[in-house]
Amino acid sequence: MRMFIGLALPDVYQEKLGRIKKEWESKFQSKLTWTKPGNWHLTLKFLGEVEDSIVPEICAYIRRLEFAEFILRGSGSGFFGSKAQYRVAWLGLDLDVSSLVSLAEKIDRDMEKYGFERAKRRYKGHLTLARIKAFYTNDPWKELRESIDGMHWPVFEIQEVVLWQSVLGPAGPQYRAMASSSERGRVAQARN
Repeated sequence: MRMFIGLALPDVYQEKLGRIKKEWESKFQSKLTWTKPGNWHLTLKFLGEVEDSIVPEICAYIRRLEFAEFILRGSGSGFFGSKAQYRVAWLGLDLDVSSLVSLAEKIDRDMEKYGFERAKRRYKGHLTLARIKAFYTNDPWKELRESIDGMHWPVFEIQEVVLWQSVLGPAGPQYRAMASSSERGRVAQARN
């Protein structure tokens, strides 16, 4: 099974992503594959293909995982890659980013005992807006960034970590929650 550990985003973030996509997708010659609203999440640890035999152990780990709740907010945007070839458009985060980094690094360390390699780089939380497949320099990249930076992104509380299965299909990936650190299944809630 293809799996990752991450955080769900509140509905208002899913809706804003949908509005960004609708407003901007026709303004680019570049081929952008936008994150599907409803699928937008914050990855803490990508596991990749996971042996069926250890899935129950990872589910149990997630259900036992404890952490102090913290708050985040979308803030700032940018692009991974060089100016000659952007690869990813992203939304940054602010507020309690140190708690986010600590949680991701703890999970990264803990996953080693299940046979997953530690990340080679320090964790940097971001929300992927779109992957850029074919890049044209003259597209309105600066204007897209200014528009995203000018949006009001509400604060949301992180209350649970989720283990997701990612099923790839012709319409893009479908995510299925396999386990949650919260018995009550709470999802991040936005606050103004």
